[in-house]
Amino acid sequence: MRRRRRFRPKPRFYMILTALVVGLLVVLFRPPHAAPVDPPAPARAASRPTDQAVDSWTTQTALPISPIKEPDGILLMYGQPKPLWALHPYNEGPVGSTTKLMTAYLVQASLPMNQIVTISDNAAATGGSEMFMQPGNRFTVHQLLVGMLLRSANDAAVALSEAMAGHESRFVALMNATARHLGLHHTQYADPDGISPGSQSSAIDLAHLAELDLNSPVLAPIFVTRLTALPGNPVVRNINGMLWQDPYSLGLKTGWTSESVACVVFASRRMVDGVPVTLVGVVLHGPSFPVAYQDAMNILNWGFTDITPTVTEWVRHHDLPAGLNPTPVATPLGASSSVTAP
Repeated sequence: MRRRRRFRPKPRFYMILTALVVGLLVVLFRPPHAAPVDPPAPARAASRPTDQAVDSWTTQTALPISPIKEPDGILLMYGQPKPLWALHPYNEGPVGSTTKLMTAYLVQASLPMNQIVTISDNAAATGGSEMFMQPGNRFTVHQLLVGMLLRSANDAAVALSEAMAGHESRFVALMNATARHLGLHHTQYADPDGISPGSQSSAIDLAHLAELDLNSPVLAPIFVTRLTALPGNPVVRNINGMLWQDPYSLGLKTGWTSESVACVVFASRRMVDGVPVTLVGVVLHGPSFPVAYQDAMNILNWGFTDITPTVTEWVRHHDLPAGLNPTPVATPLGASSSVTAP
């Protein structure tokens, strides 16, 4: 009698069966298809207008003068968030010695003005604009601020950074942390003096930093100082040409490197229909300082003329906003400009 042969499935049969079962389970228990979600847009500081908004203001308030030679700039009324005029205000780029506006801001807030600073080998070896200091020389913090802001002395900036933070690199870290804290989102620093092209900022950030510095009772009188004397430097002349271009200038800072070219941060306070009004402006990356100074003057003259109807209307209704009439602590206009180190 012939035996019946039993069916023995081959291994490939089990593999196919397993795949079919797994596929069936996936179909039965697959979650409903979800539509793709766009990533969230990067957050902006609530107090800052968007680039699109600033561009729309530029269109509405185009300068009725020849186009300026600088690719980036801004003009605002001290204490008011909406610029009067702006041109690519968020563009980031090297800004040279205008970097020292942050160095000055940190130093005036933290160090006593009569503190004695002994100059290190590192500070004395810093080149570019300088006070020709030697290792072991002693200066007060105030004297170093004067040298840094008038002569744009890089050695003074490094000496101040070491006096405050112990080391230049730690001071740079503090500069960047402060920029974030102040909402200067288009600013980063690589040194305290601006020699490095890695120290970069934008027109709108520099304008807001200038407002803070103008409010300092220590810095404001230094910005308007034209001539003074320091130890080892019998004649220290302010290199900011705006002090000679504009009789109402509140000074501030210039900057130049081969990467940044000519940068000017400026401010002026004039009477408009009996009301003192302060305007703060920035022009960046101009071809030369004479051109940048002339463009800054044209922008200021336009700004003070353009806001006259607005100021007149506010005064007529006795509704003058507090921010329109700030009084930055500074030497009275027309007064002799001189700083005596404590």
